[in-house]
Amino acid sequence: MKPRYQFIFITSLLFLTSCDCYQRVQGKVVDLKSGLPLENVSVSNPVKENSKTETDSLGQFELAGISGGFSCPPMSVVVEKAGFKRLETSIPAGGFQVIKLEKSE
Repeated sequence: MKPRYQFIFITSLLFLTSCDCYQRVQGKVVDLKSGLPLENVSVSNPVKENSKTETDSLGQFELAGISGGFSCPPMSVVVEKAGFKRLETSIPAGGFQVIKLEKSE
């Protein structure tokens, strides 16, 4: 392979492997039994230290972050509220998910 083509190949490979992905997920947190929305539920991404939010009065939330790779992987989320069981799940990048929390005994 000629040096010029080697340079183009290596440069292209480096460019493709260094791509970042903007992840944005949305959801709604509800009580498992009643189906009612839960307010002030902590929703965080355990992989990103500063990625945390709380649900609004309608139980809705949105989290965003930057992730590396060719395609956007699902975002891991941890959902917590006093009086309810902690839940870990993942939401596809750009996706919306209804999360049902179960009361702890």
